[in-house]
Amino acid sequence: MLNKKSLKDLLFNNVFVIMLVLALIMILITVLSTNIFFKKLYNSTIKQSVIALSRYFNDNFKYLDYYSVEYGKKVEKLLDEMYSVYTKGNFFSEYKRFKSEKLTEYPMIRDINYYIISKDGIIIQTDYQKDLNLNLAQRIPNYWKVLNTRLVKESKFIEKISFEIKTNYPRIYGYRLMDNGNIFEIGVLFDERAIPKFYKGIDSISFNFIEGIYSYNTSFIPYSSEYPLLDKEEKDIFNELDASKDFTQNFIVKELSNGKRVYIYLKWQPENGYPLVSLTKIILDFSDLVKTKNYIIFISLILIGLFVFIFTLYINYNALKVEKPLLKLIKDIENGKVEEIETNIIEIDTLIKYYSHLVSTLVKKLEEEENELINLKKKFEMIEKERDVLYDMALKDELTKFFNKKGSMKIFQRIISNKESFCVVYINLDNYNNVLERMGENVADDMIITLSEIIKKTIRDRDFVFRISEDEFLVLIRYVNLEISQKILKRLVDFVKKFNITTDKDYKISISYGLLEYKGQSVEKIYIEAKKKMEEMKEKKKELLRKLKNNKE
Repeated sequence: MLNKKSLKDLLFNNVFVIMLVLALIMILITVLSTNIFFKKLYNSTIKQSVIALSRYFNDNFKYLDYYSVEYGKKVEKLLDEMYSVYTKGNFFSEYKRFKSEKLTEYPMIRDINYYIISKDGIIIQTDYQKDLNLNLAQRIPNYWKVLNTRLVKESKFIEKISFEIKTNYPRIYGYRLMDNGNIFEIGVLFDERAIPKFYKGIDSISFNFIEGIYSYNTSFIPYSSEYPLLDKEEKDIFNELDASKDFTQNFIVKELSNGKRVYIYLKWQPENGYPLVSLTKIILDFSDLVKTKNYIIFISLILIGLFVFIFTLYINYNALKVEKPLLKLIKDIENGKVEEIETNIIEIDTLIKYYSHLVSTLVKKLEEEENELINLKKKFEMIEKERDVLYDMALKDELTKFFNKKGSMKIFQRIISNKESFCVVYINLDNYNNVLERMGENVADDMIITLSEIIKKTIRDRDFVFRISEDEFLVLIRYVNLEISQKILKRLVDFVKKFNITTDKDYKISISYGLLEYKGQSVEKIYIEAKKKMEEMKEKKKELLRKLKNNKE
């Protein structure tokens, strides 16, 4: 049973559902578009921050390169002078004097240390006792290999500026190959004011949402005492990164508090063989950006909700405006009258105008149909009476309880005299004799009964079936033309096919048939013409079997 609704509910509910769906779509679009826009701004800010930092490092590198060259010359001079002192003998007393003079001469130098490194890479002599017996070949094998290669080619090598791990003071190392194959090394530690440390000036970078920028050396020591220390997780992040001059494509981002705070980790190393690496952490504060995004989404939701509410009130008002005159019209229809009223709604006024005409037409039509129904009922009653009389007059087949040929003749005469239209189907059970010979009378009778049941299931109550011989039936289909009879016959054939597919009996049913439409023939002619059509079909089937047999041979 259908769930009936009032016109108001139909108009209001449907429009409300549509508006609700549209509202949900608008909310989804608003949330997605806002998130996409702010995500682009978020990613752009991160990228621009990284680009700005990369540009800052590379722009300031020229100063580092300049001081590296200038102080490298002084270190080379000190290397030559100290090596000369070492080769003259009485080195320890002369070294103290030499060191004191040079520290006075060069106020930018904080300290000078010397080292004698064996061929195996072991520091065998130094005034910096913490490094004594240190095996460089094991501690820094790659650097030791590069150092030996350079000294074999040039006998003297001045390293670029690096920064001491613990203090971050600038330092330059000089090396010289001795006659005995050992290496003479000096390490010159400069005052931090001697070389501008652009790491400390990194705070000068100004960009949207940047909360802080902090730099550290490879031992995670901050370049400024004001910088926060790194925790274990941050150290692990830096260890995963590869050092590069251009780190715009190589950095790690960590989000906190649902994206309100972002940490960017980068590792910078200049070119030209500088033995230094800078670890940099950028902190971006997106809390204001996230608040703005949430405010926009919240305001959008309020506006969408307000729009849906106002539109719903408007639809409800119009639904009531339409419903009231329609309810009055329905009440008038129930009372069998229509009052001339003006609703100012064109469709409703037109409906009222033509209602009277519709009612009179329907009443007339109903009267005609009622008379036709009465006549049809009388006709069916007469058919039933005739059927009862014919049952008394006709003889029946003992096995199937169908009328036999003699009874069929009288039935045909009565139907023809009543001038009824009908069609007949002449049916022959092809394999009856074969089943009778091979399986016996009981199985053959069972096949006759089965076919009878299929025929009864196919036809209507007012139709007749006659068993006119052992393996032949005649079906009389009343009040039909040839087209309808063909459909009934097809249904019969389909039932036979279904039986043959699904049965577990020892036999299959094969029939030949002839369909004939009554066109004023005599009863004898009906039998002859219908049987002829059946025999034509039977012959075609035999011819087809012969062809199939010849093809197999």
